[in-house]
Amino acid sequence: MFGGHSFADSLKSGAYAVVKGQATLDRINVFPVADADTGANLAATLTAAAAGLGRTPPPSIGTAARLAADAALVGARGNSGAIFAQFLHGLADGLRHKHDVEAREFAVAAAGGVDSAYLAVQNPREGTILTVLRAWARELADSAERFPDFRELMTHALGAAQAALAATPSQLQVLARSHVVDAGGQGFVYFLEGMLDPLRAHRGGHSVALDPLTFPAAYRGLDVSATDSGGAFFAAGPGGHAGARGAETDERFRYCTEALLTGQSLERAVIERAVGALGESLVIAGGGTYMRVHLHTNEPARFRSALQSVAVVESFKVDDMVAQQQAAKSATIALVTDSTVDLPEAAQLRSGMIMVPLTVSLGGRTYLDRVELGSQAFYGLLRQTGEMPRTSQPNREAFRRVYETLLSTHESIVSIHLSPRMSGTVQSAQSAAADVDPRRVRVVDARHLSVGLGLVVEAAGDAIQAGGSLDEVVAAAEDAARNTRVYGATPSLDFAVQGGRVSAKVARIAGLIELHPVILFDEEGAAHTDGAALGFNRTLRGLARRAAEFAGGGQVRLAVAHADSPSAVAYTLQQLRKRFGPDVEIPMMECGAVLATHTGIGAIAVAVRKVGG
Repeated sequence: MFGGHSFADSLKSGAYAVVKGQATLDRINVFPVADADTGANLAATLTAAAAGLGRTPPPSIGTAARLAADAALVGARGNSGAIFAQFLHGLADGLRHKHDVEAREFAVAAAGGVDSAYLAVQNPREGTILTVLRAWARELADSAERFPDFRELMTHALGAAQAALAATPSQLQVLARSHVVDAGGQGFVYFLEGMLDPLRAHRGGHSVALDPLTFPAAYRGLDVSATDSGGAFFAAGPGGHAGARGAETDERFRYCTEALLTGQSLERAVIERAVGALGESLVIAGGGTYMRVHLHTNEPARFRSALQSVAVVESFKVDDMVAQQQAAKSATIALVTDSTVDLPEAAQLRSGMIMVPLTVSLGGRTYLDRVELGSQAFYGLLRQTGEMPRTSQPNREAFRRVYETLLSTHESIVSIHLSPRMSGTVQSAQSAAADVDPRRVRVVDARHLSVGLGLVVEAAGDAIQAGGSLDEVVAAAEDAARNTRVYGATPSLDFAVQGGRVSAKVARIAGLIELHPVILFDEEGAAHTDGAALGFNRTLRGLARRAAEFAGGGQVRLAVAHADSPSAVAYTLQQLRKRFGPDVEIPMMECGAVLATHTGIGAIAVAVRKVGG
């Protein structure tokens, strides 16, 4: 018989096996997108399920399975994580009201779990974790009478799961091209291997080994890489490296989005109608009062809005899959920054930069900066509400999750963030780095934001592309921070008044005489006035003059950002070309919400970085 305590021991052991194999799963992850996070997602999902069982699991298997399933649903991450959570959800339904079960009863419940997992996926594909789940459950059902001993049955069914896993490259071309098995399926095999450990640990005082006849012949002759989690069965790709590094970047859908919904009676059909047309890889797990929804999309804001129209969005997560894919196959050093950065998209993709978003609160709602709230939408809300926005830094957990994922595919990380004089983002990043691995994760205070931060990140990216060491990349970023200045101007001091940085009386007088200060962000990250001019165009000319004076005739990199002010930015670019030459490259972009929160609509920022000493 198999009861609650045995189930809890096996599930926790299986979760631990997945955690140990996480790096391998991330490395071989190529489907549906090679974003190198399947291992991290499955590990997070199963760790949540194990934590849900508590220190003293209930003796009833029905109660234990329900606790694990509910916790997995809340903690599920990624495509495979949501599918696994739904499998546990269906398994728990089949074990409901059971105190303990025989092998045959467990097999019936497992089959129900697999059916539930298939139903959760909008377009199920064979050659994935679903295929491995089904092969395992079928073997349980077919062999339950021959193997009434639960340990023997699970051992036998593991062989069927391994065989199904080995066959996944014949079912999905992307796996065959990358010379790997499905990462989600491999994760489930890890889980099954781990589950067996407490079951077979002692039988007559001896450990029980796998029957060699159950070891799939498809694995024989493969160039396999073993891990300490019991063996990762995948063939090495070109040059001995397997997985996401060799895969082409899939740019059809940029964002991996997930939401946890709550409500009185949530229905899958209602959710699918609301969001099914917004992307692909839709997985809807759970039901009743809790539901986990996963979607790959280019419109995360529409996805969230559609969900909010039919349910309460308890939590929401967005990952940039294009950036993750670039990072997964780029140099050995990963580059992380935050959403206050202003840098052309081409430069972002070239560096493989991962951007951790701040949050912006406006109009009674909170948005992920640059993910749920683009620049134009932000400016529209500013005009509509007339409110002073509030911004919040990412917390330590947000950085920790990014760092752990990246370290599975990179040797180290350089994480560059805006000045601590403007936000606690650097402190959150430093705290997460200390938790994860301070030797491999180096956090740099860029002393700037917006285009200033962009030029510092660009310098670090160039150093990575040039093959620099971790110390050399950090040094390049710190040197760029010291040699960068940002000069800004705004047509109105209204936001400075609302933010408490300027008195209403001073702003009123300045407005009457059209006096506009120049804002300097210096090498220490401090913002202060650096003179003023009568008339906004004169102030913009002052930005160009100060940039040229700082350059001192040497080689520089320039960048300009504006807050919905195309005419002002055109005039500023004209003035900069008069001083730096007509052919100088000057990237221009709309600034993000964080800078605009401090300056208001119409602001201009000019960044200049000295290059080569």
